[in-house]
Amino acid sequence: MKHSLSSALVFALLLMAGCGTADQPTQDTATRTGSGPEIPEADLWLTISDSIGIELGDSNLVLGMPAVAAWMPDNRLAVMDMQKYRISIFTPGGDFITSIGRQGSGPGEFLLPSWLSVTPSGGLAVCDAMAGELDFFSPSLEYTGSLSGFFPSPPVITVFLEDTAFVGMKPEFERNDDGMFMGYLVALWNTSSPQPVITYHRELAPFDPSDMSGITGNMVVFAVSPEGSVFTSKFSTEAYSVNGWNPDGTPLFTITEPFTRVPKTQEDIDTERQYVRDRMRQGGAPDYMVETYEPEPFRYAIVSLGIAPDGNLWVGQGSYNHPVFRVYDHLTGDYLFTAALELTGGTRDLTVQMNQWGFIGIDQISADWPRVYVLEELY
Repeated sequence: MKHSLSSALVFALLLMAGCGTADQPTQDTATRTGSGPEIPEADLWLTISDSIGIELGDSNLVLGMPAVAAWMPDNRLAVMDMQKYRISIFTPGGDFITSIGRQGSGPGEFLLPSWLSVTPSGGLAVCDAMAGELDFFSPSLEYTGSLSGFFPSPPVITVFLEDTAFVGMKPEFERNDDGMFMGYLVALWNTSSPQPVITYHRELAPFDPSDMSGITGNMVVFAVSPEGSVFTSKFSTEAYSVNGWNPDGTPLFTITEPFTRVPKTQEDIDTERQYVRDRMRQGGAPDYMVETYEPEPFRYAIVSLGIAPDGNLWVGQGSYNHPVFRVYDHLTGDYLFTAALELTGGTRDLTVQMNQWGFIGIDQISADWPRVYVLEELY
């Protein structure tokens, strides 16, 4: 599994386990060296132009566990640091500007931040998984309030269409006469209510809390175009499929591609098992749940969806060890080109994150010290 999935997966595992506040995470030192299909020749390359984060020195530049980073409309960069429980703001050149948040349960504080979104006006929205709320900050980074009341948790990933409307993905849990069921919801919310306005995807499956291995079966990734079209894809080791939805929830199109299953190497499996189990333990999951988690032995066909600055739909390919994307017209679903991260300065298994203002790379499992990479397009 690509580590771009790991944060959402771990939060889902913790929330379904009913855990409390996470302990202080420790820095990972594992690296990915497993083999996979060779990167195809790309039409567009993403290249590393700069990095943020140092090993020793100024504490504002020493990153703990950067999980999400996003460009802001004014060309500042916001980095969510799970270990430091804060959002740090940098210039494109890596100069520290300021930070917001700290560990705690008060206004503007975080118990377990899981995602960072930038609103169209330049404000920030932080998903606090353990506090059960979304926290909002103005473009000047002042805390303006929160939205709570979600069950069993708030959305763990969000994309804002307007300052008052967002699409999010959240775990769903249901108990009835037939047993316990768990799944995921992708829906549209207004910032005034925890009740979804429009549902694009909702699927539940039987859930056994004593066996956490099957929890990824219904997980879903999504992307949102500026005009509100939504794209969803389930994690699948057998089929390559993306569903597009109009803003009102009616079907737009479906993208399918031929797909041949690719097995993970034993090193891939061992690394993933250790990573996820460590995160579960740090989140307070019971030992019996931690020990039952086993990785899926095959690679997922699709591991991410995103709308890039070019307005196109970028579909992250799971068959490769490194970021490779098939890019489609978000209006028609037509294939346009292939993009990939240029591998320079050694092998890097970066998580590529994108929004309408730019691309960012994060080394979530670092062999030395955590950094955030500024990415540029190279044709």
